[in-house]
Amino acid sequence: VFSLEFDDLTRTSALAGTLEWFRGNALGAATHRQLLLELNYIINVHSRLREIAADVVPTDDWSAWQELLAVPALAFNQGRSFLDDLRSLGLNSLDSVSLTPLPQTIALAAYAHYQLVERAPVGLVGYLWFFERMPRVLYPLWHEASLRGGVTDKALRALVEGSLVDATRDNHVSNCCQQIVRRPRDLGLATQSLDDTAVLFAT
Repeated sequence: VFSLEFDDLTRTSALAGTLEWFRGNALGAATHRQLLLELNYIINVHSRLREIAADVVPTDDWSAWQELLAVPALAFNQGRSFLDDLRSLGLNSLDSVSLTPLPQTIALAAYAHYQLVERAPVGLVGYLWFFERMPRVLYPLWHEASLRGGVTDKALRALVEGSLVDATRDNHVSNCCQQIVRRPRDLGLATQSLDDTAVLFAT
């Protein structure tokens, strides 16, 4: 269900418009750098989100939640790869730039916290699913747009690595979703979260 919903979002939602923009435009080094910084912020917030999840999700489901929360696109290694690419762009220290993210990025991170703490934790499944699938459709387009804008290959390595598909992980994630999303209401909350995350990300 989530796969079909995500595929539909890439064709009919605000996300579709974002993907189309990347297909038809060139992305300069300054914009590429800003996007890396914004995603790095989401990764840093996610590390704290995992700590909160340990306190609020049902104990019986914790092993499945641990698997879902280990989203490669939000993992420490992905953040480190982004920082390596930022260094290739001449940014040797994050102290030299403003670390205040864009309002849209803050809203996206806040939405994840809202799903986990203020609503039912199962809603976070849709958010996590989005970040499982987003890199494989967006990162190749981002990579090509950046090349058209004159960004060097050395500053694009994280996008190449992040877009790789891991079939074994896909199977694990699907099994975990089946364990956590048990009732029609659960499915509705998770699907709504997936839709909302796509809208926020594309803003």
